Amino acid sequence: MLCNKGRHKFLNLQFFLAQSVPDERNVLCYFIIYTIISILAAVWVIVRCQEPRVAWGWALAMVLCMPLALLLYYLCEVEREVSGEVLVRSSYSRMQNLIANGCGSAVTLHNRVQALHSGDETFAALLRDVQRARYEINVEYYILVCDRIGKALLSVLMRRSRAGVKVRIIYDAVGSWRITRKERERIAQSGIEIRPFAPVRFPWLTREVHRRNHRKVVVIDGRIAYIGGVNIARRYMGGRTGVWRDEHLRVEGAAAYQALLLFARDWRTAGGDIKVGTSVVPQVQSICPMQIAWSQRGRSRKTLQHMFVEAISSARHAVRISTPYFLPSESLLEAIIVAARSGVKVELVIPRKSDVRVVELAAQSYIERCVSAGVEVYRYGGGFLHAKSISVDDGVAIVGSANLDSRSLDYNMEVAAVIYNRAVVAGYISRFNADVALSDRVSQETFAHIGFGRRLKQALARLLAPIL
Repeated sequence: MLCNKGRHKFLNLQFFLAQSVPDERNVLCYFIIYTIISILAAVWVIVRCQEPRVAWGWALAMVLCMPLALLLYYLCEVEREVSGEVLVRSSYSRMQNLIANGCGSAVTLHNRVQALHSGDETFAALLRDVQRARYEINVEYYILVCDRIGKALLSVLMRRSRAGVKVRIIYDAVGSWRITRKERERIAQSGIEIRPFAPVRFPWLTREVHRRNHRKVVVIDGRIAYIGGVNIARRYMGGRTGVWRDEHLRVEGAAAYQALLLFARDWRTAGGDIKVGTSVVPQVQSICPMQIAWSQRGRSRKTLQHMFVEAISSARHAVRISTPYFLPSESLLEAIIVAARSGVKVELVIPRKSDVRVVELAAQSYIERCVSAGVEVYRYGGGFLHAKSISVDDGVAIVGSANLDSRSLDYNMEVAAVIYNRAVVAGYISRFNADVALSDRVSQETFAHIGFGRRLKQALARLLAPIL
């Protein structure tokens, strides 16, 4: 009887295996269908991609692993530029015309600028101005954390709201994911309008998952604006990475009105209602020519990337770049290399140690190419460098929220202040030189002793550069 039971189980197992093994004809049919769909997907990618190397890479991915490649391409496809009428203003430089045509922002003359070189300086000035607000406070941040710094700012905002000041807050739903519903309700109870930007709702995957609002903008009474790289969190005053070295800007004048118009556009995108009148344009006697440039969907999608390329290409003597993440596009990297090889002194300061390990690995090949071309690359040792600034010769300084990587330049919504004032630019050059004094220069010998294993890690990390 036991033998019969054993034989019966064995026969059942054979039957199950026979049923589970697909018919050869079905396998062939599935293979043909998969091949046809993969070829169609590859053709679709080739038609849509304008860069041959990128098109070949995606086409190969479609053939090798079509389902995953389709999903990644859908999420990571770079939006095409929107064409429009190009106006040439004879009094503007090439870069000024580029910004004006991309963002619609004119060069404003009457501004007063205060450079803020750390989180401490930024928070002190910001809290002072917020406490003095009379009419409205508009706040927009990628990261807003309800820690000691966040609670201090929110406490002042809530007090001003109860005093009759109109307060609006936009926070990025991914960057500020730690904000709880309870905290939002507490903020709203004080009369503050608070809205998340592009909340992620699963299981529906959209391209907005990684196209984030990376801006840091505060506009007070339509006359004072804060723009730069400092978010609202305790770590921007120093943390496990050491002293936090950053750049922010306090602007008073006509450029603050441009920042207000940008906030109004983002507020409407987030579902709010706001009206901005021309009567709020502030009057300041100081002369500091500047423009507010930004990137987002539409005609301004590539404005910041084109602006960086044009700024570096137009240099005659010196270019000084500070960035925490150096994963430039090919056009931006070529502009840096061409400038260095043409005799322009190009200096680049990056963190000695990144807060994102894979980014640090991916950046090594770009740094090696720059050093080989004659770019002076320095690793900042005075803490963690988060400053995002570029100065060109002694006449232009760019300070904003954009990193020199694909995420900032191809996907995220960013903002930058472009300053055309020699005195202000001289201040940024002086600060840059102070950073260089705290840094170690990267030499070509640094890369001579890198082993195969590490180079392999760097190469694999570099493959992720377009989405880091």
